[in-house]
Amino acid sequence: MKALVALFVLMAALAAEARNSLQKLERTIVSGSEYIRLDDWADGAGFALRWDKRAGTITLSSPSARLVLGVDSRRAEIGGVNVMLSLPVVNRSAAALISLLDARKTIEPILFPQKLNTRLNTICLDPGHGGKDTGEISRHNYEKTYTLLLAREVEGLLQHAGFRVVLTRDNDTYVDLPARPLMARRQGADLFVSLHFNSAENDIRGLEVYCLTPAGVNSSNEGGGKAPRLPEAGNAHDNQNALLAYEMQKAITIGTRLEDRGVKRSRFEVLREALMPAILIEGGFMSNASDAKMIYDAAFRKRMAQAIVDGILAYKKTVERL
Repeated sequence: MKALVALFVLMAALAAEARNSLQKLERTIVSGSEYIRLDDWADGAGFALRWDKRAGTITLSSPSARLVLGVDSRRAEIGGVNVMLSLPVVNRSAAALISLLDARKTIEPILFPQKLNTRLNTICLDPGHGGKDTGEISRHNYEKTYTLLLAREVEGLLQHAGFRVVLTRDNDTYVDLPARPLMARRQGADLFVSLHFNSAENDIRGLEVYCLTPAGVNSSNEGGGKAPRLPEAGNAHDNQNALLAYEMQKAITIGTRLEDRGVKRSRFEVLREALMPAILIEGGFMSNASDAKMIYDAAFRKRMAQAIVDGILAYKKTVERL
């Protein structure tokens, strides 16, 4: 137990050191956004840096973590999990630069999570769509049906794990989008988890977990980049949102056979209005035959439900003080 406490103390010290060093790093303006040298950040955060210029990849490694970045790319891999950055890593005068926003709002909240003074007791599950809002339709299958089935599976597992669970709907009824995070707030929810399934015109497949886009940049599916976007209510939990999305993406890709399409950012209304850490899960593509077969399978939904609970438990373990 003493060794475990010592490890947490060391991790907290490293996190504080990384945050302090970030404030001191020299900044460069690239396309109107603040950037910092990646090697400077790595030194302050305790990472060794290796730049494979032929492959265009940069690997940062420490005893506890590994980070892979692509030059001129918004794609990152953190601990084996795909994460989409808001701005690309760039090469300027033979130096790799990363945006200050991504260092602050994506990478450091995941690698150096902060402890909270509260306990996670109540989880709000939001089965997407319902009633007249069918969601995606694949032949006779409606998204609203499978989000509710999944929510019920997750609810039972969370209750067994000792959580209090609130559902924004427990039958095939229509609930306005603003009412969903409002219900979570009124019920004293500590986390908000919205459940959905995806669709696309092409045959892509896989899992995407979304959290709210930080102020000042476009969302992932808008191509990222600097934009005059003001803060939303949900941005008060930017750091926790990123960590929760990461832990959920990691848990579901481990617990299921879904392809890892990465943690992404969006301004979905339920995320904008949430006054607690919040994510939206797109648990596979109903438009893809392979994903759809799994989505419609009860045994698969049980595995996904357990993976969602595992993600919540991993987040809880990370942020709660001993």
